[in-house]
Amino acid sequence: MNETKFFSALLTALVVGAAAPAVAATVVAPGTSGDSTNKSLSVAAGTVVKDVETVNGSISVETGAQANSVETVNGSIRVEADVSVDSLETVNGSILAGANLTVKGGVETVNGRIEIAQGSQIDGSVETVNGGISLHQVKVVQNVETVNGRLDLKASQIGGNVEMVNGRLDLTDASTIGGDVIVRKSKNWGWSWGSKSKPPVVVIGAGSEVRGQILIENEETKLFVHENARIGAVTGVTAQRFSAEAPE
Repeated sequence: MNETKFFSALLTALVVGAAAPAVAATVVAPGTSGDSTNKSLSVAAGTVVKDVETVNGSISVETGAQANSVETVNGSIRVEADVSVDSLETVNGSILAGANLTVKGGVETVNGRIEIAQGSQIDGSVETVNGGISLHQVKVVQNVETVNGRLDLKASQIGGNVEMVNGRLDLTDASTIGGDVIVRKSKNWGWSWGSKSKPPVVVIGAGSEVRGQILIENEETKLFVHENARIGAVTGVTAQRFSAEAPE
């Protein structure tokens, strides 16, 4: 979602969104685009459509459907199995995808979690700010990133970097990261609101591999590496090896 389009949609949401009544989702007709402000949109099973865009509403894409960009501002996106799209993007909402999803671009949200099921391929990146990311047997060509949330990567292949600030990374079931694992230091400029957050945790499980480096900017980070895992150089902390169950 380009910057001009995003801010235009967000402004519209602020002006008219609060008063919008809840209504049933509008089904996007095959071969057309869906464009709305205050309606949820749906793509029926097995149909092929163009862009699917709304501001205040959720989007559902049913089994076997195809679409170009799928975008909303205030709403979640739910995708069933065997779906092909160019991109999935929202601002305030989660993105939940079934098996065998194909995305030519990226999967992005700001406030919400991302879950993608087995057999899926994302040719871009998977990114959120406030939310976790769960990938099970998924191939991501580029990066996986969050700021505040848990990263649960099972039997997955990440071509680029995996980056986080606060939370926990679990790399399990022979997952592979082609780039670096990066734990950024929080930029709160010394301000403290309420209780202190828990230190980040990184667990590299049995049979998993980080082909790049593990770069830790936050010295409070706890790094656990299974004795059968393979990793590159570690900077910032000392890795603790383990041989049984992953540390809690």
